[in-house]
Amino acid sequence: MTPGALVADTLPGGAALSKPLTQSNFGPTQPETVGYLQPTSADTPLEVMHERYQRDGYLFMKHLPPKEKVIECRRAYFEHMAPSGLLKPGTDAVEGTYCGTDSRKYLPPGNLRRLFGIKDDPQSEKYAELMIGAHEADFYPKLTEIPELRAFVRKFTGWKRETMLQRSMLRAFVPNSELTPGHYDQMYLRAGPPTSLTAWVPIGPATEEQFKRDNHNLTDKERVSAFNKNMNDGGFLSCDVVEYGQQAKRKWLIIEYEAGDVIFNSRWMVHASCKNKDSEASIRLATDLRFVNPNEPYDTRWMRIYRLLDGV
Repeated sequence: MTPGALVADTLPGGAALSKPLTQSNFGPTQPETVGYLQPTSADTPLEVMHERYQRDGYLFMKHLPPKEKVIECRRAYFEHMAPSGLLKPGTDAVEGTYCGTDSRKYLPPGNLRRLFGIKDDPQSEKYAELMIGAHEADFYPKLTEIPELRAFVRKFTGWKRETMLQRSMLRAFVPNSELTPGHYDQMYLRAGPPTSLTAWVPIGPATEEQFKRDNHNLTDKERVSAFNKNMNDGGFLSCDVVEYGQQAKRKWLIIEYEAGDVIFNSRWMVHASCKNKDSEASIRLATDLRFVNPNEPYDTRWMRIYRLLDGV
């Protein structure tokens, strides 16, 4: 299980913050159910990278985009979000120090907010508005278009040119807030073949095969939806990641990470987030970027910038 991705929750001059997987929405995770991601350096031979990716379903790349560019995006994001009251007064925006109020007010826009009944709260609504708007802010493309990142995608895939799906997600999790339940990317990209590369533990395509059997009598529109009647509310595999890992008889994988690290995972890699238990009340910020070969079929629904409850 990866706690985040490209925009890691580190401070400008420090090492990665320790984020042990100690809790889910439904209780603690036992140490024996947790493993660790294997880091890969940029100078690793390409054939070794491919072998690891095929075997493990992920590549955890150290120091891929320049750290300073990632930190710059972090600062700009929290400056953008400051009018919502998200940050503790008097703190440096780049630290992303949480204001300390009811964390439910700062749930990400979408199904989690709906499930928790968050409405008619001006501060919370302002937060949702700013969070969605951040995906079109000037600072975001400066991160998503980092040459070192794009060059690695082309090198690893062998594509002459890469296209980033415009529906990407900036994810900010305040201390003790709800987490992202277990899911894998192809659940949401079913209108295209499983050929995308996500820059963000393995269960494999067997789960999707079960969904195919369950979905055989649905319409084409329902089949490609991650929110059809055979899925959990919110389009997730499970909201109890501890139980899911036990049933699947697999370990969740974690790692300490820092700005400049990237996790590339396969379309079938089941992943989720853990509780933000940072002792300094630092907000965890991450983004998931998905790349495709523009010369091959892909899920074109994802070429629209993220909008609240857009059905994708």
